[in-house]
Amino acid sequence: MKKLRSLLLTGVVFMLGITTLAAQNSVDILNSGPQPTNTSGCAVNPHCVAATWSTTSNANPTPADISSAISNINFVFVPNGGAKPTDVPPAASGRICLADTRDLGATTLFAQIATNCKLGGGIALLLINNGAATAPSTIPVFTIALTDGDFLRNTVGFNAGGISNYPIRINTAPVATNLTGQHNCPSGQITAAYVGTGTANYTPNESLCLPSGAGQAVEPSMIVDSQGTIYVESIRGVPGGLDLWRYYQAKDGTPNSNGTLPFKYEGQPDCGIFVTTFCTKSGVAPGGGDGDVAVNLADPSNSNIPNLAVVSLDAAEVTGSQSTNRADTFSTPNPATAGVPFDDRMWLDAYDDAGHVYMEYHDFGTTSQIFVQRSNNGGQTYTDAAGTALDAATEPSAGAPTGNIAGQIKVDKSSTGSHGNVYQIFVGPDNPTDNANSLVNAAYVGVASNVSLSNPVLTFTDYKVYSCGAGSKCGSGLGLGNLFPALAVDNFGYVYATWSDGTDVYYSYSTTHGTSWSPAIKITHGTSQAGKSNVFTWIAADANGHVAIGWYGANQAGNSNTLPLTAQWSVFVAETVNGHATAPVFTLSQATDHVNHTGQISTGGLLGSSDRSLADFFQIAMDPNHLVNIAFADNHAGPSISYFTREKKAAQGIQSCGHGGDGEGDENGHKGGKASFHIHHDDCDAQAESEDYSDPESGTNFQSTQVNSVTYDDVAQSITIVGTGTDNGAPVAFTIVAVDSSLLPPGLFTITLSDGYTNTGSLLDGSITLH
Repeated sequence: MKKLRSLLLTGVVFMLGITTLAAQNSVDILNSGPQPTNTSGCAVNPHCVAATWSTTSNANPTPADISSAISNINFVFVPNGGAKPTDVPPAASGRICLADTRDLGATTLFAQIATNCKLGGGIALLLINNGAATAPSTIPVFTIALTDGDFLRNTVGFNAGGISNYPIRINTAPVATNLTGQHNCPSGQITAAYVGTGTANYTPNESLCLPSGAGQAVEPSMIVDSQGTIYVESIRGVPGGLDLWRYYQAKDGTPNSNGTLPFKYEGQPDCGIFVTTFCTKSGVAPGGGDGDVAVNLADPSNSNIPNLAVVSLDAAEVTGSQSTNRADTFSTPNPATAGVPFDDRMWLDAYDDAGHVYMEYHDFGTTSQIFVQRSNNGGQTYTDAAGTALDAATEPSAGAPTGNIAGQIKVDKSSTGSHGNVYQIFVGPDNPTDNANSLVNAAYVGVASNVSLSNPVLTFTDYKVYSCGAGSKCGSGLGLGNLFPALAVDNFGYVYATWSDGTDVYYSYSTTHGTSWSPAIKITHGTSQAGKSNVFTWIAADANGHVAIGWYGANQAGNSNTLPLTAQWSVFVAETVNGHATAPVFTLSQATDHVNHTGQISTGGLLGSSDRSLADFFQIAMDPNHLVNIAFADNHAGPSISYFTREKKAAQGIQSCGHGGDGEGDENGHKGGKASFHIHHDDCDAQAESEDYSDPESGTNFQSTQVNSVTYDDVAQSITIVGTGTDNGAPVAFTIVAVDSSLLPPGLFTITLSDGYTNTGSLLDGSITLH
């Protein structure tokens, strides 16, 4: 049976079924031969076959796309996918090999197929596969789609000697132009620059410039720091490394008049095994299989520049690096940041200080355990703390043999009592029986609470967020493994989760720091996307209940892996400003101003047999102005590259404040009689905070003069107020703890003064109300 742990190596491209890479070449059929219906990128004839160059092929000594066309050469079909040297027929000598990955009997390195072709005298390789080919070789390698491959095999055909009936021409890729306003862009780009028209709520979609030799820029991760700097990172695939773009207004300029941003191409923080003009600190590991970014708060010891942490996957290890100058330069990648070898799909989130960063990743071997490590040096190493997100009670359900799919790790940066909590979302089987039957029908969140930065141990307790039901494949029949579940925490400690069953996008929230969850809500229900194919969810949150969920949505219903090739995809965003209300109200918007993908989308990860040209996810993030920023993959004009758009204006009704507490009443005095109190604090109210307390029998008469901190605990439903004041005119420091009357009737009030007075008790009358 297919195990989830075999699906999670989401961006690695050295094995079968991986994301499309590279510059868009084309193949023409010459001598009046039969012509395909495809018309994109044709250089000679009105019809051609689209071909994608493998960015690691034609290495002499540096991989490079062909600089002149390979013309008037016949191709020869290689049986069995070309897995063995003996598969290559003698007729291939001096000609082009055509191999079909569907003919392979086992997982085979693409590089081996290219090597076998060369050993047989082949001068180039056309590889039939809807995925990609990273094939280190000294001959050029190109992938073509399954339909185009069938056209070459069956329609163009072969003579009795196994040589194609017509010669072909493999054309060079066109040189793309620069996108006006972006910085540091190479003169030759992978696709022509694109700026759309925008939508009602989102700015014109803009492609991010990419060198023509990069091949692709997919699975974009993004983050916006506290100063509004936007970072977008994407992968090329193993062993090509990562690419990164930055928008920092002070250096990169104000937004363009149409709302697009003048991003700076920052090159490659990790360039895998290659050293190029845009990457000079690499050659240390074959990275680029997965990637992620995170930012800390401003570092007062470094000109108040926030640290930027980056990770890259090479399958055997996770590579980490950091930038302390807003991505202009990066530290030399550390190729051994993970504590467990042979790992997969790492995610990052930073603590709200100058240098602590959390990383999670999967054991890609046998356990499917989710490992969590912490860095105390900005992401250069992750040895400060460690733990596992699957607790002992959950592991029989969501561990091996089926395993789980983990979404991004999140840190609570709120000012509430949950500050510092670490949350990890994942989907997997509901129970051990479903685990044995490979059903992925439940969503979980692991919670590490009361985390101390001085404790090297991270302890998680798992809570089930949602289940389709024991034994169920969920309403869509596709389960919940639709890459990826996602998690967010707002500024007041409320936690939000989203996932997809392939048809509906689900949402749940927790007002108890992940220990209990609201009933799941179908975000797509009652919208234009209801009943259609919707996958690749992501979520962001800020303020008090301001939540946005993004995903790829098709214009047709059905399994994204088997939709008709005419299916059209766009990016959708559902946004709410009351995300933890009993019935949150979401507004749906289309963020893409064009169709960003046509055809199928694979949710099968590494071994997915469908179209993986968009890879496995994209991300959204909110900036300090509460605008939703989106980085997504797009291949409407050629190879998949990263695009960007953001909201034109913030949603109405966002509450940047939220908590409040009021109370008035009596409790028993410390030495008898009654003690009276009054408290008022409201984040959204300009009225001055005021706390006073009187216990006549004890001679206490307190009034506050200054409040230094207010902390809310949404689980205990309590407010803690710390400050200074006077007791009978003498200065004192005070701490007040009040518990909401509805949680623990009739309410509880505690006061401690620095002059030695303290009292606690249940209310005799009055009430305490927190909100």
